[in-house]
Amino acid sequence: MKQYLKPVAAVLAIGMASAANAAPILSISGQGASAASAAEAAFLGSAQSGYITENFDYGSYSVGTQAGTINSVAGVGSFNRVTPGSGGLCDTGSYDCDDGLAVLDAATTPFNGRFAVSPDNWLDSMDAMEMTISPTAGYNAIGFYMTDPNDAGGRFSIGGVDFSFTDVFGSSLGNGKVYYITLFDAAGLDDISIYSNNPDDGYGLDDVTIANVAEPGTLALLALGVFGLGMARRRQKA
Repeated sequence: MKQYLKPVAAVLAIGMASAANAAPILSISGQGASAASAAEAAFLGSAQSGYITENFDYGSYSVGTQAGTINSVAGVGSFNRVTPGSGGLCDTGSYDCDDGLAVLDAATTPFNGRFAVSPDNWLDSMDAMEMTISPTAGYNAIGFYMTDPNDAGGRFSIGGVDFSFTDVFGSSLGNGKVYYITLFDAAGLDDISIYSNNPDDGYGLDDVTIANVAEPGTLALLALGVFGLGMARRRQKA
């Protein structure tokens, strides 16, 4: 039986990770375009055998059309609306919170604060209370930009361990914030669930990348100004 432990000290938990006792590591850039871009560059530079990026700009995306599941044209994986939101701007105009996620651009979005990183479109949560990223198998790391996450008041759930947005992004709320997030798991990526506590607010995702990378080191994370959250995994007999 596997037991997942949320550490008190993030850096300590990262330091405890080893090849024999692999631990998923969630890392968050500083707030702002410059810090987020630097974190993305470091992540892409760590890819050992190439990477795949989905920017939602090319392929068969119908901008402004909602769907319960949106599959990556580039092959990154799928994005699934699990629980819809209600009562917000996703219920205005031609949009309906119950209809799922959407690829949006500046001309089709009803929201403020969510935007494309490059160049035109992004994946919008459409105020979903829960959505899941299901990465393509065979990769051990994922990175993506997240815009306007703070006022959604939510959390990440990875391997049965929750990280609240307040813990991850800090207490500064407001529209237009941008971060770069990476998740590494030596055992291979599993589904990543993102929850929002507010049924009438959400976030945007852009430039979602999957790759195989070496295990991030504590000193490397600190040098980048990246906040790492390690989940120490231990096994015990049932």
